[in-house]
Amino acid sequence: MHYGLLVDKNKSNNSIQGYFFKADIYHYFDNVDHEILIRILERKINDTNLIYLIRKVLLNFNSQIVGRSMPLGNYTSQFFANVYLNELDYFVKNDLKAKFYIRYVDDFIILHKSRRRLEFFKTKIDFFLKNNLGLKLHPDKSNIIPLQKGVPFLGYKIFYKHKILRKRNRRYFLRKLDKIIGDYQEDNTNQEKIISQILGWSGYAKWANTYLLRKEVVTKLQSLFLSPSPPYWQGERIRR
Repeated sequence: MHYGLLVDKNKSNNSIQGYFFKADIYHYFDNVDHEILIRILERKINDTNLIYLIRKVLLNFNSQIVGRSMPLGNYTSQFFANVYLNELDYFVKNDLKAKFYIRYVDDFIILHKSRRRLEFFKTKIDFFLKNNLGLKLHPDKSNIIPLQKGVPFLGYKIFYKHKILRKRNRRYFLRKLDKIIGDYQEDNTNQEKIISQILGWSGYAKWANTYLLRKEVVTKLQSLFLSPSPPYWQGERIRR
């Protein structure tokens, strides 16, 4: 995400003007309406057998409300989730004419210089969701915030000139690292598994400004693997 077109490039993070509307849909997967989804799919799928199969897939899940909900984690649910909210994408881009809009599943963000304009977008989007998709914005997770505070999205906090990991993601990884090290010292895991786990995390973390953190993690693991006895830093913790 880059919002350079909204601001003067000579300004610092603290002087950036503008806002973002960070939105989340309330209990999204639990509230997807099967009939609305089927109507959306039927616009493109002219095959009664396939539509029947899709209905069977949707109903093959014990939900609290009959005719609603999709199981988390299913490949079909991931696909249907994006098809369902494609309706919202068209509304935001074509009807509201929002220029700076990005969505990942049920999390989405709109950027604008005017708070008032974003308030207008928020009202219209909430109305659209309720009347067209049977959904609503999450009352506690849909807010308009100054850009200078940084945009939280997909585990990062994004500023104009840099990007960091969100604190809770960083803390979660460091707790996991402590457990990995403990498991290795107790012979419950091996170097190959540890390296695979760390590479996965590093591939995600490298997109933020995390060079020093990643370097510290690598140094700590090198000491762990090379030391025949508990390393000198045992018991220490990487700064949270």
